[in-house]
Amino acid sequence: MSVALILGAGQRVGKAVASQLVTNGYKVALGSRSGTESGENGTIAVKVDVTKPEEVAAAFAKSEKELGAPVSVVVYNTGAFSALPEKEEPFSLPYDKFVSDVTVGGTGAYFALQETISSFKRLPAETPKVFIATSNLLGVTPPVVNYMSLGLQKHTLAYLVQIGNKGYPDKGYRFYLATQVGEDGGHPGPEMSGEAHAIAYSNLIQRKERGGWDIRFIKDGSILTEN
Repeated sequence: MSVALILGAGQRVGKAVASQLVTNGYKVALGSRSGTESGENGTIAVKVDVTKPEEVAAAFAKSEKELGAPVSVVVYNTGAFSALPEKEEPFSLPYDKFVSDVTVGGTGAYFALQETISSFKRLPAETPKVFIATSNLLGVTPPVVNYMSLGLQKHTLAYLVQIGNKGYPDKGYRFYLATQVGEDGGHPGPEMSGEAHAIAYSNLIQRKERGGWDIRFIKDGSILTEN
């Protein structure tokens, strides 16, 4: 039995990814602040605020206890955006909003990664062990002033993903930053799709080799580029 935990299990990406994982035979914990996300058979709802380490730890513990095995797949699908009070003034964002945004979408992943590694260490060698961070192009491109806090979140995720792969090269652990893009490699616009994420993430999990860490996929879920 394999268990997946989605942190930030919303109605688009989270729901679609959960459905695909259940189809693939996973038991899935749907983590959200409300703890009320409903899913199909094979899922449970878990209340978790990723800015609170104790709640992240509890989410992993509940997933393992109720679904029967340590978590082997983690999808970090959270993010926050506060508009700048003064456009093109990157340091006009109040400090409390800056800290809150960056913790939700970026450094909160550090808490999740600590629990992820603890789970991975208790799994059989043959079990796929995968951490996927949902991102956008802000994580891999130069800064955009008006999206300062969101860009910093995604850059933080990119760094953590790379550190994970570098720190555990021989353990079989795999860490990905995954971004849907348009067929031209730019912003996907109205083509943004939960189903595309579900296909891309499913394919990443089923890989035999890690491949690149920076995954950019298009509307049909196929990979356009990876680095």
